Amino acid sequence: MSFTSIDSIRTTNDLLAEKNQAQVNQDLDRNAFLRLFTTQLQNQNPLDPMENEAFVAQLAQFSTLEATTLMSDSLSDFVSSQQSEKMLRGANLLGKQVFAPNVSMYQAGGTRLDGVISVDQTLDNLRLNVIDAESGQVVNQMDLGAQTQGNVEFSWNGGNFDGEAAPAGNYIFRAVGYQGDTTQEIPVDSQTRITGVSWDASLSEIFVEIEDGRSIALSEISHLSN
Repeated sequence: MSFTSIDSIRTTNDLLAEKNQAQVNQDLDRNAFLRLFTTQLQNQNPLDPMENEAFVAQLAQFSTLEATTLMSDSLSDFVSSQQSEKMLRGANLLGKQVFAPNVSMYQAGGTRLDGVISVDQTLDNLRLNVIDAESGQVVNQMDLGAQTQGNVEFSWNGGNFDGEAAPAGNYIFRAVGYQGDTTQEIPVDSQTRITGVSWDASLSEIFVEIEDGRSIALSEISHLSN
């Protein structure tokens, strides 16, 4: 059995291609607009030329398009420069000691670790807990007394409740604020070192890697260590 070919039948792919081409034809840039405008002037009827009002209106449309395009280009350049500036700022922090939230810090046994507590209200007492990151056990505790709004800097000497050197390992600082009968956890930024820098295009944000292996936003870095 033989089949006779049938011409002029369009497939689904043909229809999609025509639709896409029509879409492309609708996307006129400023150069296409200028060509159309120039062609219109060249082919107007000399006995019935374009009225001044129509000429001015189209010229205004072109000027608006040009201004919008220039503004868009300037904005893109500004965004690119901001990204470069952020990347440079992040790169300059490589290897630096900084303070960041929720850091698991390694101490080699009886060594000093520093931190900063951000207090946003008046407290009757501020208590700092030093916690073993592996077991979750509190190995030491310090009452820092009444506090007002501001940053409270502190140091842990690496000792436990008995005044002995705490074993080598990873430790976390947790702070609790007391105000009357209420208590609340207070943010603590602990010392760590920046080991890497990366750019997240989806969030337009610089991220830094710290010693405990986490990546955090550069904006979360509160202090540089002296």
